[in-house]
Amino acid sequence: MISAVVLAAGASTRMGSQKLLLPLAGEPLVRRTVRAVSSAGFDEVLVVVGFEHEKVEAALEGLGARIAVNPDYGTGMGSSFRTAVGALPDESEAAMFALADQPLVTAADYRRLLEAWRAKREGIVRVSYGEVTAPPHLFAREFFPELAALEHGARPVLRRHADRTIVLPFAPELLLDIDTPEDYERASALLSTGR
Repeated sequence: MISAVVLAAGASTRMGSQKLLLPLAGEPLVRRTVRAVSSAGFDEVLVVVGFEHEKVEAALEGLGARIAVNPDYGTGMGSSFRTAVGALPDESEAAMFALADQPLVTAADYRRLLEAWRAKREGIVRVSYGEVTAPPHLFAREFFPELAALEHGARPVLRRHADRTIVLPFAPELLLDIDTPEDYERASALLSTGR
């Protein structure tokens, strides 16, 4: 079994309101992301929620994703990795970790990680957008304990295991995560042109 995790617990402090509920191309941002991940062919999708989790869960109704609530979401992304690792089934041999606020990454993009993993079935598949390393990334089960020990993002695990990593190039223009009102305006404009 290969799982997909969508990290959707953050407090949206730079946005000033729950960014994951903002409408993009006719649906809430979080629903757009989870729908794309759910269409990519993973065996299960787990969404880690925290801030205003009831509203986020309501926005995901009908998509069939499992939900895990991170009560410690205010302490940083590491707590969401811990929540996810604790909620993944024993039979999960690997998991992709995606961010809920990357609206330009498509189901086809997520599927590329899954296919790269299936070709080798070990180690890590990480994504680079030009010179920038950013999620999603896919990790074999052996790395789950290291992910659960993180304080913030997965960069330390990626650094430690560069020799066990497949690097998947994504188009640099896909690298947009929505943190501020300006990011949201930019994503809305891009998606209105049919991206």
